[in-house]
Amino acid sequence: MASECRGKSSWPELLGAQGVEAAATVERENPLVNAQIVLEGSFVTADFLCTRVRVWVNTRGTVTRVPTIDKIHKRSTDRRVNTKEKGQKKMSSECKGKNSWPELLGAKGDVAAAKIEKQNRYVSAQIVLEGTFVTLEFSCSRVRVWVNTSGIVTRAPAIG
Repeated sequence: MASECRGKSSWPELLGAQGVEAAATVERENPLVNAQIVLEGSFVTADFLCTRVRVWVNTRGTVTRVPTIDKIHKRSTDRRVNTKEKGQKKMSSECKGKNSWPELLGAKGDVAAAKIEKQNRYVSAQIVLEGTFVTLEFSCSRVRVWVNTSGIVTRAPAIG
């Protein structure tokens, strides 16, 4: 869908940047779009717009996903996962060992998975392509490493 849109459509270099600065960069590099800062876990509309780029941020305002022109066919999965991520904040504290790896945003997926398993022997890291449907149950022994088609981590890996 984004290929139908004009101008730059993806900003992988903004992963890990501050949301406000990222939104300004998106709008400067493609004046045809409006960048919207969205907190992880928020529900969003399911419509596709060539004029919208959602800049997903965590509670510290850091970009957690590669900003792209709204690819809603992937967002429907993200919404269900985001609902679970809200619950992870309570439940992940009950799990043994380190429970999140924000420093791995932008790393290669296989390298990230190896680091996660080395830093927490109680978990198995699973590399998952963005847009893939997954089960929603919480597991202290699982860390999903979400990657784009280039194999780059697009979300901060966390137990769940």
